[in-house]
Amino acid sequence: MTAPRSIDKLIEDQVRRWELSRRDHAAECRRDPVISISRLPGCNGRALAQELARQLKFDFFGADLLHQVAESSHLSEAVLRTVDEKALPAVEEWIKSLFLGRYLSGNYLHHLSKVLMAISAHGRAVILGRGAGFILKPECCLRVLLVAPLEDRIQAVAARDAIPPEEAKRRIVHTESDRRAYIRRHFHAELLDPVCYDLVLNTTALGSEGTLAAIQTAWEGKRKQAPGAAK
Repeated sequence: MTAPRSIDKLIEDQVRRWELSRRDHAAECRRDPVISISRLPGCNGRALAQELARQLKFDFFGADLLHQVAESSHLSEAVLRTVDEKALPAVEEWIKSLFLGRYLSGNYLHHLSKVLMAISAHGRAVILGRGAGFILKPECCLRVLLVAPLEDRIQAVAARDAIPPEEAKRRIVHTESDRRAYIRRHFHAELLDPVCYDLVLNTTALGSEGTLAAIQTAWEGKRKQAPGAAK
């Protein structure tokens, strides 16, 4: 087993790919919207998001990576520098409007906004968690929420982590409470408010294949409506 790459190395590699893409004039890729995935714990959200990125050949950005990059000013600035100079003023203006209009504050949220806007400027990415759908421009992001009945989520977590159902329920309730609090604190919104999303999917009812197919169909529709898309 090789040791996992550091966050710095992951970002360094991603920055290099973006720079190569820009030199290859892949403007059509950068125009395409990104997909943000919010989820209730126990919905298999991470695995679904990663599989979605694999099927679409998109970049994948997990919540843990985004969190660590947002806590590092030099990493967030490195990501922002990959944005085309012509697009940079619009990115900075949107970030400014977020902090003025929604009363967001703090270095963490500022760095996170920079990173997410840079990812959005490049397009074709799946972003898991961190409230990405509450930060990015709605026209440039397909905002998805994954849900499932509590009992199904308890069974899934118990099987995945090999723990009793009671412990699985405790973990789910704790994690869900944290996620709800994060969205309320930073975005003055509710995690489960359907108005905040383009698509709300019950992963139990649809299954993995149905969930992924629904997201891809919705993304194609969003793509046709994206700024600069061919009509």
